[in-house]
Amino acid sequence: MIGMGPTAEAIAHYVHGGVTVFFIIWTWLLWPQRKKNSMMYMLFLNMLYFAFCNVKDIIFLVDGYWENFFLSGISVTLDLLYVPIVSNFFIEIVSPGWVTKRRVLVPMAVQAIFVPMFIIYPTQAVYDLALYFALAGGAVAFILVCVLLHRHRKYIFDNYSYTEHIDVSWAINCVVLLFICMGLYVVAFKEETWLSGAVFQIACVCTWLYLYCLSRCHSVVDMPPLSIFEFPWIRNEGTPSEDDSVSDAYSSIAIRLEECMEKEKIYLNPKLSLQDVAAKVGTNRTYLSDYLNHVQNITFYEYINRMRVREACLIIDSMPADNPLSMQSVADMSGFNSISTFNRSFTKTVGMPPSEYAKKRSAS
Repeated sequence: MIGMGPTAEAIAHYVHGGVTVFFIIWTWLLWPQRKKNSMMYMLFLNMLYFAFCNVKDIIFLVDGYWENFFLSGISVTLDLLYVPIVSNFFIEIVSPGWVTKRRVLVPMAVQAIFVPMFIIYPTQAVYDLALYFALAGGAVAFILVCVLLHRHRKYIFDNYSYTEHIDVSWAINCVVLLFICMGLYVVAFKEETWLSGAVFQIACVCTWLYLYCLSRCHSVVDMPPLSIFEFPWIRNEGTPSEDDSVSDAYSSIAIRLEECMEKEKIYLNPKLSLQDVAAKVGTNRTYLSDYLNHVQNITFYEYINRMRVREACLIIDSMPADNPLSMQSVADMSGFNSISTFNRSFTKTVGMPPSEYAKKRSAS
């Protein structure tokens, strides 16, 4: 078969050995980081199981064992326990606080049923059923991650004035990459080639290195516990009641909020959160959030960044033509946390990039 020559076999053995050592060392390095938060704990658990799977497969270095269907089937059914582990990792990313021992162990126990089942009935049907069950579980997890990502982003925009290092949109890209790795895994064990196995190993290392870099830079936000009533197709946002007490509260919020923005310019704080503003205004997060969402029809993120864009326009308008500030300086002075957010918010609000706005102002 293709990829089954001595050269391909030697390459596969070298790759497998290197990858095995890599994941063992990586697991050891992640050991102290596992206590940082649940996301890093799940990352450590993923690397630990990956290391176990690679150590387990050393048995296939023995001549003849690679083509042994019984041993390969046991190995594959054990490998597929990885699907619920990685699924919980991504769900924890988009819904902090999701992971509990029960939510980790129950899906693994269900997938683990196929291990003794294959040992007792070592047939192709059981083998394929284990694969399809894992793929179905991965697909369900992917859908859940997408739904919870929407919830996470809404929470970010309602409670924070910045998204750097707290937005988790990168999780979708990583899930797609891991689905590609799963496809390579299926090919590697269906076609039984040395080279396909080596490609799968290398792809996994690259994907997890990329994911680790993103996870390390990510700051986990505190979110309320997940409730079934928060799913988009169930939750009814509604509107707040229009009684006199609510109207009076909103009027008070509007007046105090304008004072904080116009006189104190609290939006210049690049790490400003809804809680910070609520404390300044003298109300709670719920009332302030409802006021912005239902009266102003705007998210907290959009509201604060519009104020920052207005400040940026004032700074640009007052710049001397012979000694203009850089756009990075303008972004910093107007309270933006990054130049990319500044450019995006400015363009959305003004209708042109800040650099173009500055050129027009200097030309007029």
